[in-house]
Amino acid sequence: MNENLSFSVFTADIVSLLLLGTLYLSNWQRMSHDRDIRIVARMMAITAVSNVADCCVFYLDGSAGTVLRIVVFLSGSWLFLGNVLIGYTWARFLTMHMNIPFTETRKRVYRVGGIAAGVLLVINIFYPLVFCYKNDLYERGPAYGVFLLFAFLYMADSLYLYAKCRRKSGTLKLFPVQVFFVPVLIGVAVQAVFMEVAITWTSIAVAIAGIMTALKNETIFLDYLTGLYNRVYLEFLQKRAYKRKDAWVCGIMIDLNGFKEINDTYGHAEGDTALILAAGLLKNAFGEYGVVTRYAGDEFVVILNTADEQLVQSLIVRAKENFEEVNGTHDKPYRLSASMGYAIADLHTETIADFMNRIDRQMYQDKLGYYAKNDRRKGQLAAADNDAGQ
Repeated sequence: MNENLSFSVFTADIVSLLLLGTLYLSNWQRMSHDRDIRIVARMMAITAVSNVADCCVFYLDGSAGTVLRIVVFLSGSWLFLGNVLIGYTWARFLTMHMNIPFTETRKRVYRVGGIAAGVLLVINIFYPLVFCYKNDLYERGPAYGVFLLFAFLYMADSLYLYAKCRRKSGTLKLFPVQVFFVPVLIGVAVQAVFMEVAITWTSIAVAIAGIMTALKNETIFLDYLTGLYNRVYLEFLQKRAYKRKDAWVCGIMIDLNGFKEINDTYGHAEGDTALILAAGLLKNAFGEYGVVTRYAGDEFVVILNTADEQLVQSLIVRAKENFEEVNGTHDKPYRLSASMGYAIADLHTETIADFMNRIDRQMYQDKLGYYAKNDRRKGQLAAADNDAGQ
């Protein structure tokens, strides 16, 4: 191999490994409690192994000796599998981070693609369907394109799901998918035109750095305890709403019932556990259509990109059913429930303060109904409702 070319490949892979190592070391503490970071860490691992495999293929290709030839063959096999794994892992990250429904059928299809890729590479050991080395020269097999197709389908499907999510939630969710796709597409395009310029995996490392930067930028908008968006993000959405031509939104105010009793009886640590559990239930119910924010204490505000009251009411029913389901399965000595009130408004004609007051009053009406049935704090809530209406 040309020494200059070999050195350029080595340099690109080393830079990629240094970048990935730095990203891992600066974020490893978050991996224990941040699901998104754990998934991105898998992408880092896949890319790092691929960088090493890339070096082996370029440096050892044509080497004498059975062991070195096996290393080259296994490295080449991993590079094919790595393309599929990166596409799959990216799709799972995006759907989980954006709270996009990922059906069991879709999961099975994705897994079948990964398994099929693995089977083809095993067959390739005995029969060169994917690639082979003849006279120390690399040759593609008839199944070469299958791996590119799998990777492309994973990427394309993730974009389809993202676009579908944006149609439902509008601009309420801000994750910039271009930080991943732009570097990868440029790297793939360059290597497709100049086959000897092996920068695909380096471009993927740059894309992962883009993902990590985007996640880091989001932390200012996140509540540390629940992982939901915080009041700062809610205020950001409120200010931006004035700039939109279509500012119809739905707001839902949510307040946990009996949360003070949970704190007083079982302690604040158990109260935190209840908040985390409730946050997950609310995100599951509303996350597909908008954002869930922790407003203050045990209060949450949901912002939905819809003026369809029937849809809003069905989502509220779903949320309350989620609470009932979890009460039947968890082993906590208390029951979780929430009062919810909603309103739909055009923020061009109504102030944010008036809008928030309106959904707050609606929530208290729901809370009055809850405690009327449960016969607790009825008088206190009626007084609070009267005060809120004055």
